[in-house]
Amino acid sequence: HLLSMSNAPSNNSTIPLIIGGLCVLLAVLVWQVVPRSPEAYSDDPIPTSLEEGIEQDPVQAAIDQVNGPNPMAGILALKALAEAEPPNVDAVIELGRFSIQSGQFDKARERFVQAIELAPERSEPLIQLGMLELDGDSPADALIHFERALVVDSAAHNAWFFQAQCHERLGNPGLALASYKRFLPLSPDTVIEEAVSQRILLLEQNLTNS
Repeated sequence: HLLSMSNAPSNNSTIPLIIGGLCVLLAVLVWQVVPRSPEAYSDDPIPTSLEEGIEQDPVQAAIDQVNGPNPMAGILALKALAEAEPPNVDAVIELGRFSIQSGQFDKARERFVQAIELAPERSEPLIQLGMLELDGDSPADALIHFERALVVDSAAHNAWFFQAQCHERLGNPGLALASYKRFLPLSPDTVIEEAVSQRILLLEQNLTNS
């Protein structure tokens, strides 16, 4: 399906159609590979057993509960971690993600803003907040968060992709093309790489024919 779009007509009418299909699919794929930030583990000793690992990572233990037979216990555990002193930033971010899953978008936004205030040096909550704004049809606001994510963390490679999404929706195909090209060599897997390559080709064709 992705590759078949390479034969689409190369005129300006293809841009909204592709944004509604290929770009949405790509956004889901790229967003799914945003991991929990590695700095959350940087000071932890290597666990010597499964039980020890769970004790050293209470956030993951709570996530496992949420995804298990007793999800409310996991949510309460995450809330306790988020409200501790000092708050656990990973727990705050995970609460934001689960708020999205339950359709509580305002609550998710509050959680991501809280995480940014607690850890302004981390890119993950900025990307999560940007995606929330992008899904809410606020590409200009989303773009600010993605740009800031790259300022605080040059390794936040997915932010290049989402910047490109924002520029397309804002009617800036040249800037979108530049962002896609920055992202392409950093693509996390071949499926995304091939799809982004097709998107670059289509944008180049439209810019040439405009």
